[in-house]
Amino acid sequence: MFSRINHLAISTDYYAVNARFYQALFGMKASNNQRPARAAPVGDGHIGLNNIPRRDGRRSGLDHFGFEVENMAVTLERMRKFDPALQHVVRPAVRPNAAISAHDPDFIIFDLAERDSGKAQDIFAENKGDLPQRYINHITLRVRDIERSAAFYSSVFELQATNEGDEGSRRLSDGRVTMVLLPWSMDNFVGHDPQPPSLEHFGFKVESVEAIKKEMIDLIGINPQMATMPLGLGEEGEARLSVFKQCPMGEFHLTDLEGVYIDVSER
Repeated sequence: MFSRINHLAISTDYYAVNARFYQALFGMKASNNQRPARAAPVGDGHIGLNNIPRRDGRRSGLDHFGFEVENMAVTLERMRKFDPALQHVVRPAVRPNAAISAHDPDFIIFDLAERDSGKAQDIFAENKGDLPQRYINHITLRVRDIERSAAFYSSVFELQATNEGDEGSRRLSDGRVTMVLLPWSMDNFVGHDPQPPSLEHFGFKVESVEAIKKEMIDLIGINPQMATMPLGLGEEGEARLSVFKQCPMGEFHLTDLEGVYIDVSER
């Protein structure tokens, strides 16, 4: 494939313990390139999950995702051709897994690194080994115009459509990770606070949903700091959860310690 989704980033005040949560529940591995003051990256063997400290003026939560592309110049030219208003910026040199940050038609931010450039290293580098029992298998974006977004990600990054049958959504794939596009509408926010178009959540393929549920309880018993945020409580909580459940890939829904939405499935 011309491109692959190679990382996600979470901005959090609890970046170190949040990384431990993903290690404890999902078996993710810590990076060999430790930079304790800057981030706590972990990975599933194919995708890096970067827990970064929340900085001044920034919101916490799921922050952005990243692509590794075959050719950076071609990628940027395709973006200009799709929409000349799309912008990009060179990342600081200390960022180990991205050379450029850019945005899609809904201003959803993603990073770019060129394959074999040396930027995508360690847990962010491509790994052709077997998948673990628990691994990230999808990311879900809320977008204003599904067909426009699908055209953007397919024409720029050559993601392939994997379905036509999910009513109200589209699925694209890099060959391993699925990008789910769901419609953004103010109607989704009746009864709770509106949110802009965004990278809404991501999900894991697991060997057993029941095992995840049991291990969550066991983790809290071992370490109370591993308690995740409750979902579906009160009228507003029910409304938020119903929107979260619109993703066709999730069977069981939870959060991490920062409140980032995660879903899991055996499928």
